Amino acid sequence: MDELIARVLSGEASDVERGRLDRWRRESPDNERRCQELADVWALRALDEPLRPLPPVPPAADIIAEAERRRSEAIPLASRRPAWRRPVWWAAAAAAVIVVGMGLARWREGAGLEYATGPGQTRTVVLAEGSVVRLGPGSRLRVRQGDARSTELHGVAFFAVVTDSTHPFVVRTDAGTMRVLGTRFEARADADSLRLVVVEGRVRLSGGGTEVEVARGGVGRVAGGSRPLVEAVPDVWPLLDWPHGVLIFQATPLAEVLREVGGHFGRPFVIRDSLLAQRTVTAWFEDEPVEAVVNTVCLVVGAHCVVGDTIEVRR
Repeated sequence: MDELIARVLSGEASDVERGRLDRWRRESPDNERRCQELADVWALRALDEPLRPLPPVPPAADIIAEAERRRSEAIPLASRRPAWRRPVWWAAAAAAVIVVGMGLARWREGAGLEYATGPGQTRTVVLAEGSVVRLGPGSRLRVRQGDARSTELHGVAFFAVVTDSTHPFVVRTDAGTMRVLGTRFEARADADSLRLVVVEGRVRLSGGGTEVEVARGGVGRVAGGSRPLVEAVPDVWPLLDWPHGVLIFQATPLAEVLREVGGHFGRPFVIRDSLLAQRTVTAWFEDEPVEAVVNTVCLVVGAHCVVGDTIEVRR
């Protein structure tokens, strides 16, 4: 993939090649996480001048040549997580890393890494610890320096949080704070209000000096410094702003995954093994056909799938 990635970074790739790289990134969280962390590495290099203009993108041939040189110098980029075995030449790609699709990511002194979207834009971000965040239009997410599980949100985002019982994931807003161990939820935050919609798991919502728990299928609201209000709703999906062709799962049981996939594509599903239904899936898809989504999910859990008018899953 080295030469293909270099071509995309240098702007020399065709639409077909860019599509191929996008599909590779979506094949596994590790692929996407690799791109994301390396984008973060470049942002760190700009810490002294956090808002400086990006330099020109180097040609693909120069990127590859620099790759070989840096490999021989043993740059300590891959040493933080050696199991990933990253190609260290990505550090040489510098400004061009952003082109891969990570979006705007800049370090702000004292705050950490920031991701942002403009009007009409959406963006999917994989944080360093594995959680996935889908930013809606006109939104901003800041990640605390040195702690990817401590964030600040302005705007709207859907979160699929990795479970960690020893380290809660925290989302702070102007109106209130959310603490989770591992779940999926959407948050919409502005200057004086916050709305939380929980799709899976539980979230602790605090505001106005009070903390409450919002369970799956619940909606929590904080406004004007008041205490949180919580209500259960029959169906949370019509309330969500985030989907728009995106499916995001984080250690989600297969039965729940197929329920959402079936609802998304308008197809019922059948699982012929109760133990299989409990296996979990961590993946995200964007504008993929039903066959691609189902086949990937079944590959992850080691199942056999038949996609027709009904989605059938068995061992």
